[in-house]
Amino acid sequence: MSAPTELPADPESIKKLEKDISKDGKAEEKTMQSTFKDMYKQEKSAAKASKAVEKAEKAVKKLEKHETETVSSLRAATHKHDIAITNLHSGQADLYAKQQQADRLKQDLANVRQRADQVSKDKQVHDREREITLSQAQIHTSPPTTAGGSSIGVPGAPSLTGATQERSS
Repeated sequence: MSAPTELPADPESIKKLEKDISKDGKAEEKTMQSTFKDMYKQEKSAAKASKAVEKAEKAVKKLEKHETETVSSLRAATHKHDIAITNLHSGQADLYAKQQQADRLKQDLANVRQRADQVSKDKQVHDREREITLSQAQIHTSPPTTAGGSSIGVPGAPSLTGATQERSS
């Protein structure tokens, strides 16, 4: 958001400016909430994928143990051994696929976190800009705090209001 070069002096324009700034803030807040919601979903998916990987690893270990036991009784169970090998390869392929998916989800989560950080930083910058713009608008519309007399606050000191008025003209 870029600050306007000249701030409006009339109350109606200031109200419109305040309304626009408020609208921008609300829209940005919605975007940030949506981003965090997406990040939460990605974290949930990554955790679920991680559990699936652990389960697949346990299944592979179990299948490897079964394959080893089957080899020891190979003479009596050649057919069982072939089945165990097939199951092992299937489990390994499943593990590899789940690891790939988990890696992809972890990368997606990192990207969403990075976007959430950037959205949060952008919102902070924009909030500061909005506060500055509002305070400048309020300064331009509020009456001066001193009415005549010394502008430096010392009784009997010469008034600087005339010099200030000459510079601002």
